[in-house]
Amino acid sequence: EQLFARVWTGTFVSDEVLTHSISELRKTFQDNPREAAYIQTISKGGYRLVAPVTRAIADTEAKVGFLKHRSWIVAILLGAAALALGTVAYLQVRPHSSPQPDIRSLAILPLENLSGDPGQEYFADGMTDELTTRLSQISALRVISRTSMMRYKRTKKTIPEIARELNVDAVLEGSVLRSGGRVRISAQLIQAANDRHLWAQSYERDLGDVLALQANVAGMVADSISVQVTTQQRNRLANARQVNPEAHDLVLQGREHWSKFSNPELRTAISYFQRAIDIDPNYAVAYAGLADCYHELDDSPPKEIFPKARAA
Repeated sequence: EQLFARVWTGTFVSDEVLTHSISELRKTFQDNPREAAYIQTISKGGYRLVAPVTRAIADTEAKVGFLKHRSWIVAILLGAAALALGTVAYLQVRPHSSPQPDIRSLAILPLENLSGDPGQEYFADGMTDELTTRLSQISALRVISRTSMMRYKRTKKTIPEIARELNVDAVLEGSVLRSGGRVRISAQLIQAANDRHLWAQSYERDLGDVLALQANVAGMVADSISVQVTTQQRNRLANARQVNPEAHDLVLQGREHWSKFSNPELRTAISYFQRAIDIDPNYAVAYAGLADCYHELDDSPPKEIFPKARAA
């Protein structure tokens, strides 16, 4: 947090920028992270400078502009570290020396499920849906709806072909992998006109931080396009509150059943949303799912169903 505040004040960057910067510093110093001599990784905490640092003593040599040998080395290393971190940060945060591409419309392809388990398709589709919703908060950017994009799942069409059919300036494609309490999204933004990759990145988080992961991707998209993103919209994109992983998973399953719009599927979705609420009574998304389901049901009298929708 201190590094972000000092180096990237007022700028939206992902955690991966810091990770990459530290990696570049370690390469420069030929520092092994497992046996760190300069930069130590603190699990779930950040980074620590472990190089020996001594205070310069104001002796005769110091008065004439010299430092003791050890302090002189440390001073050079600290100066190099500051310069390298600043340089890498600039390159990461300002990747475009030329004007940003004129992107005012975006299609998000369904994320590919890399788990190898067809039963995890709902998770990949749910992540696609949430990412689409998050990016749709940029009012100046036209984002194609999830419903329109699902027909391109596992498509063999090229990016330019898809972009022409949808009349969009860029396409976001990627994959998602959930394993062992962690989730990873790999994504790339492609300019449709010339099939040019604007950026590609992988993001990994604990399942409880899945919204932060989505915020990373959305932030990179916002930084790569020419449309104006207001401060309020950027704050919404960066919303990274933690969620209960089990409740979040139940909501994604509920959405999968809700999207099929048959009464049996809607009833199944209701059970998933209710279980999510039982786990986390303050999970607003689950209540919204309930309201959607009750609103779509047509196998019961409206006077019975609509009050439940309103209550949710």
